[in-house]
Amino acid sequence: MLAVIGDVVQDVVVRLRERIRYASDTACDIVIQRGGSAANVAAFAAPRVPTRFIGCVGDDLAGPALIRELEGHGVEVLAQVRGSTGTIVVQVDPSGERSMFPSRGACGMLSRIDPRWLAGVELLHLTAYSFETETARAAVIEAAARVHANGGRVSLDASSAGTIQALGQGYVQAVLEVRPDFLSANAEEAALLSLVDDDAPGPLLTRLEGTTVLARRGARPTRVVSADGLVCEVAVRPVEFIKDLTGAGDAFNAGFLASALRDGGAVGRECDAGGLERHVRAGHDLARRVLARPGASLPPE
Repeated sequence: MLAVIGDVVQDVVVRLRERIRYASDTACDIVIQRGGSAANVAAFAAPRVPTRFIGCVGDDLAGPALIRELEGHGVEVLAQVRGSTGTIVVQVDPSGERSMFPSRGACGMLSRIDPRWLAGVELLHLTAYSFETETARAAVIEAAARVHANGGRVSLDASSAGTIQALGQGYVQAVLEVRPDFLSANAEEAALLSLVDDDAPGPLLTRLEGTTVLARRGARPTRVVSADGLVCEVAVRPVEFIKDLTGAGDAFNAGFLASALRDGGAVGRECDAGGLERHVRAGHDLARRVLARPGASLPPE
């Protein structure tokens, strides 16, 4: 089973039809939908492998609605309830690039996770957004340790350049405590963390024994790097039409992790270059489908 711990939020997506007219009206389309990086991964993965989502929602109208929406994708949802449900305003410009304005609310209030919620977990996926508050950071670090102790593997998404810059050394320390088997990062995140230097491992990766970095670089080939150097480089097939970049990284992670679990649970250190390349291609394929859709969504299967 894949378990995903992290944010589930309301996304208020503002899709601009033109450049912003400051201090005036700007033509746009607005939709409200379920979002959150961790919730996206769970929703994308659930049709492919048994998936459990663990998070925290508010005691309000939005919380139960978000849980029902996730369950509609086949996700098993286990949620703590406190505070107000998180909300993110996502601004998408005419090129498809997005800017996000988060109010994480209850997501940052996640506390110690019931060990029973981690039963049967072969692969645990976390997002670094959970590092932003003390209680959530402690909860996910403990959960990662428990899954490792049970023989499972842990995946971590670097999440955002803003989170890395805001937390500084505290972010790096949290990564070291999680000890991820996989660390997924885009080009900007990998550069800020000094994970890879061209084809070679960076300083942080050399401190993470057993970690494989999935260095996503948009349309350029994805580099898979371990502490020993470049494992493989996987070309990205061209995408003819990009509607929206929202959720593409989450879809990549879901495709990669689902492929790894379907492949006899061959994840972490046991993966050879051929297996890793196959799983990266599965991530690319799922991300490609999300890029052609508005928001973090997939066309019907």
